[in-house]
Amino acid sequence: EFGRRGGTENVPYIVGMGRAAELLLEEVRVDEEEAEEDLGEGGENDDHEEERGKDPLVVESWKHHAVHMENMRNRLLTKLQEGFDEFQSRQNNYASKAEIAVLVRPNGPSDPKLRLPNTLSVGLKGVQSGALLAKIGNIVACSAGSACHSTDSTSCAEGHVAPTYSNILKCMNVEPEYAIGTLRLSVGPFTTKEDVDMAADVIVKEALRQLEG
Repeated sequence: EFGRRGGTENVPYIVGMGRAAELLLEEVRVDEEEAEEDLGEGGENDDHEEERGKDPLVVESWKHHAVHMENMRNRLLTKLQEGFDEFQSRQNNYASKAEIAVLVRPNGPSDPKLRLPNTLSVGLKGVQSGALLAKIGNIVACSAGSACHSTDSTSCAEGHVAPTYSNILKCMNVEPEYAIGTLRLSVGPFTTKEDVDMAADVIVKEALRQLEG
């Protein structure tokens, strides 16, 4: 194959990809309450307004899942921002919720509709994401947007090695204080509000412990 060893095609994965594509195009039925919630929650799904004119009980699987995941992603960001109200009450450093939101900043396009519906990359100002993950990694499945580049993760978590952050975040013009505290979180078609709220609560508590320490 053009002078290269082609190897063996991964047939099971190819078949799985095809089946996944079929599932995305299948029509699914949702109950009226769930359909209304998915099409109306969050205030950022105006581009799905055309779905309201159709039978809300029958939609293509990918559309239903995309709207649900977008709502869960937005809820997660909102819960993280609201969680820092506790930091305001303890430190009294910020005068308004608008200023508090500066501590929690999503990375990527400013227009939420231009972001992937299932992914949240968020910077927590003043927090070291590597140290945070060392504390909550067994509770919340997420990734750090910054990397220590040290083989001794304990040293990084304890602050003995200065953390660095990825070139991707640099190319995105993410400010260092947010890049070092960046977390990458994903939601899925079956993520619930309870899942999101629990994850946000765990992240906020550990982030506040860092900020107050």
